[in-house]
Amino acid sequence: MRGLEKLFLSAVITLTCFFWISCGGGSPPPPCQGTACVPSPSTFLYLTALDDISGFKLTTSGSPGTAFQNLSGPNSSLGIAADPSAKFLYISDFENSTIQAYSINQSNGVLTLVPGSPFSVSGPTDAAGLAIDPHGKFLYVTLGNSNQIAGFSISPTTGALTPIAGSPFPAASTPFQAIVDSSGRFLYLSNLNDPGGAISAYNIDQTSGALTEISASPFITQANYPGPAGLALGGGGKFLYVAMVGTVNANNVLSAFSIDSNTGVLNQVAGSPFTTGQGPIRVASDPSGKFLFTANVQEDTVSAFTISSSSGALTPVAGSPFPTHSAPFDVVVDPTGKFVYVANSGSGDLSVFSINATSGALTPLAGSPLTTGQQEPSGLAIVKTQ
Repeated sequence: MRGLEKLFLSAVITLTCFFWISCGGGSPPPPCQGTACVPSPSTFLYLTALDDISGFKLTTSGSPGTAFQNLSGPNSSLGIAADPSAKFLYISDFENSTIQAYSINQSNGVLTLVPGSPFSVSGPTDAAGLAIDPHGKFLYVTLGNSNQIAGFSISPTTGALTPIAGSPFPAASTPFQAIVDSSGRFLYLSNLNDPGGAISAYNIDQTSGALTEISASPFITQANYPGPAGLALGGGGKFLYVAMVGTVNANNVLSAFSIDSNTGVLNQVAGSPFTTGQGPIRVASDPSGKFLFTANVQEDTVSAFTISSSSGALTPVAGSPFPTHSAPFDVVVDPTGKFVYVANSGSGDLSVFSINATSGALTPLAGSPLTTGQQEPSGLAIVKTQ
């Protein structure tokens, strides 16, 4: 990828009322509650790629069908995130160091630029991973070449971004992805080029959104394992998982930590690191926290694990890893926990799998991988409207 190569030089996401227009003749409409018909919630998948953002409406069978919208997007993006209310979608522009913000039409998923967008972050080639707190108040963006993380407050009405006082905040070498814990009190940051594979941890001021590094931070993953990349929570938010992508085709492990709910301190899970496919770049868990999946960019597979609810230990699912197409770069699970979506950067398509609710095993949907019409898809976000 043209833009992504700069980050990897040294290491590799209107309540619409429907009224019956004709009052005479024909069949009556479905019954409404009160005076308005409230549409059923819809689920939309958004995919970033080279100079493109595409939106797909997911069916109950998991198929994304054909894109309902294509927008001009960043040449390279390392971050895409939707706020918890499903009203706004944010996409990082690495080369221009900005964040593009969109409002999401609640009935059809169409994206519209938020006034003031794009929002500037810092110097050139900087804006990378995005994270939003579970209350939808704050957005954080990693600054890949500045060794910092910036914070913004989110307008609940317009989605506009306002820099947090004191931002940007210091980080370690090449911050790649950030994630906020399920309580909204702590933020964790993967530092891609840190020699010890360090994870930075911060307290989040609940009023201002300002970050203060936890005294014991950064937390070392494993000695001789640089390259922490993707982050995911599991086990009901009790555990943090780190995809260790490494440098030159060297790593194939996941690091696992338990999260102290009082202090935010990380403690390594017994048995960590856990073996996965070659080059895990991104990681995702299902909504129940039972299963974990990694996109293995150097092996063209997705790995699946069960998560111990008590210890956080990972156990490979039978049949794992499962084949994708070329260079899978991102992985997400839909809100129902029934389907996994993998963006294949090298082949420009989308692998879609159904998840066995008991075992976590993956079965490709008919026709998967699905053509997207995009070049180098790299980011995925799924939004379920209210």
